[in-house]
Amino acid sequence: MKKLILPFIFISIIINNMSAQETIKFKVIGGYQFAEGYAIQNNDPFVYAQSGQLTGSWHWEFENGKKGNTHINGATANRVLFNGENQLMGTMKINMFEFEGSNPESDLLFLSYTSTKFTAEPSNVVIKVSGEFTGGTGKYKGARGWLTVTSVNGFFDDGKGEIYLGDQPEITEELVKKWTEDYFKATQSGDAKVWADSFAGNAYINDPYGSPAPNSRAEIEAIGTNFMSAFKSAGLYPDYIFVNGLIATSKWTGRGLMHDGKKATFEGVNVTTYNEKGEIISHIGYWDPAKMKISQ
Repeated sequence: MKKLILPFIFISIIINNMSAQETIKFKVIGGYQFAEGYAIQNNDPFVYAQSGQLTGSWHWEFENGKKGNTHINGATANRVLFNGENQLMGTMKINMFEFEGSNPESDLLFLSYTSTKFTAEPSNVVIKVSGEFTGGTGKYKGARGWLTVTSVNGFFDDGKGEIYLGDQPEITEELVKKWTEDYFKATQSGDAKVWADSFAGNAYINDPYGSPAPNSRAEIEAIGTNFMSAFKSAGLYPDYIFVNGLIATSKWTGRGLMHDGKKATFEGVNVTTYNEKGEIISHIGYWDPAKMKISQ
């Protein structure tokens, strides 16, 4: 396992309706293995499936300098579909009482996860996992947040995420609409970093639909740079925004001025999901660049 120098933690307090929310950022490295498993084979709809229990050891470092180790126990399932696609999903119990130095079972943290990338070769299995914290016990009761890791043959050194503790802020339809309007303003900014800052660290992006999903902040910013560099100026302008909880569906029109003075128009639909901090965690853009209209 590669050595990783980890920074300090940021602990921020967000005041909302007089109730405090604590945001804890962290880095984590570790490994895991199957403790028990059950495998089956079939021809339709999959050629192979495996389920079982995971165990592992993780090393955490919060950005205030606090660090420690925990064990994990999980239930997981993976399958290889008939078309060759690999999928993985599961749940996990993280023994944070070991980290906190509290009584056994008093501080547990629960995680639900799924793979966003899964490639398997005879000597190299690479799995990128995106997880959401779904509560816990003791200090971690009601915990929320996210975690991402990319493991190679059961080990990872790039784990990172955030844990939200305390009362969940009230999120209104008007607030989600404002976040979406701010996103469209970011597309009009001409600054790829401003656009990339709309997304959370664990964001899934598929825009336009069917394109490769970026795997890092640098790749997210590169998407914005690539798009904006094709125009002298450009932006997306919302025609309407429909909000359902933390999900905003928006119909938009894109307008751009090409470097040769020609004008471009195009349109599409976005389905965007936010976290409680207003960061985008999932963004799918349904539009076809080939249908962009160019005029004098």
